[in-house]
Amino acid sequence: MKIYLVGGAVRDEILKHPYTEKDYVVVGSTPAEMVEKKFKPVGKSFPVFLHPDTHEEYALARTEKKNGVGYKDFIFFTSPSISLEEDLARRDLTINAIAKDDQSKYIDPFNGISDINNKILRHVSNAFKEDPLRILRLARFKAKLSDFKIAEETLVLLKTMVNAGELKHLSYDRIIIEIKKVFQLKDGHIFFETLEDIGAIDQIFENNNKKKLSECFQSFFKHRCFFENFNLCWLFFQEKFNFKFCKDYLVNFSKKDLNLINTFKELNKDLLNFKTLSSRGQLNVLNRVGFFNKDDKFEKISDLMKLDLLIDQNDSNVSLLAYQDKLQNFFKDKPISIPSDLSGEDIAENINKQRLNFLESFQFE
Repeated sequence: MKIYLVGGAVRDEILKHPYTEKDYVVVGSTPAEMVEKKFKPVGKSFPVFLHPDTHEEYALARTEKKNGVGYKDFIFFTSPSISLEEDLARRDLTINAIAKDDQSKYIDPFNGISDINNKILRHVSNAFKEDPLRILRLARFKAKLSDFKIAEETLVLLKTMVNAGELKHLSYDRIIIEIKKVFQLKDGHIFFETLEDIGAIDQIFENNNKKKLSECFQSFFKHRCFFENFNLCWLFFQEKFNFKFCKDYLVNFSKKDLNLINTFKELNKDLLNFKTLSSRGQLNVLNRVGFFNKDDKFEKISDLMKLDLLIDQNDSNVSLLAYQDKLQNFFKDKPISIPSDLSGEDIAENINKQRLNFLESFQFE
């Protein structure tokens, strides 16, 4: 039984990039032996185990064979006789097919270290084409390692896969997982640029915008302004740049997010020119965006304003965003007093009158 560190941790160590996750491959063992050594089995399709102390993943060396279309239909084989090189041969890129033993020696049967030094993204073997998800993974690595180039033979293979329609067998869930990772990258627009270059973009998105998707995202990624609600952020981009997933992909955005986007679209002009509105117009905007609510509606609208101004590179000093903090502090010191004889709609009307009076005294400068 021999254990090797593999995958991203080895690649990032050579690149001198920080990493946190470690994956290991175990050669010459069996599921029974792993359980006997107190490893916890967690793999569904193939034997993967968690270390009893560190909880890091240890997978038995395996090979695989495609048994259908798309990325799901694979048969995995594990055996103590499967070698480390056979296991590494099934990986996507040479830079991800390097192992490190317990003596800190690198095992590099596919010249991944050379490709790292020469800044090249190259597929390990023709088995790459059996999994269409690898097209998206490679595009993400191109965005992550923006100074790397894709090997010519790999470009040819990518275009062959696209022309064969392999991407059509990917589910929305798998695509969005990759895009979520891309949204964390400084040069994430290169992901879309790579898909455009190999002709893959039209198999995933219906783009009704004159701009390329990579151009639409450039400003966003340049500033790395990403907030936690990915689904709302993604829906915002679709609406702003007039693109969506192809009809084959079933996407169910929440009604709450859809309502937020619609509110933002309807009020966009007033949000951008908030200072120039009348006090009554300003109060109407504040009420509609949930400024006085205790939920997170206004926080999300504020995020959308930041994104919108960022993408258009418009640092407007008359927008609601410019006065958000000042207004919030202003209304903290303005308690609402509700007469005891009021009820129902009269209470709401009275609160609005008080807030309007306060707002009329607000100093924008």
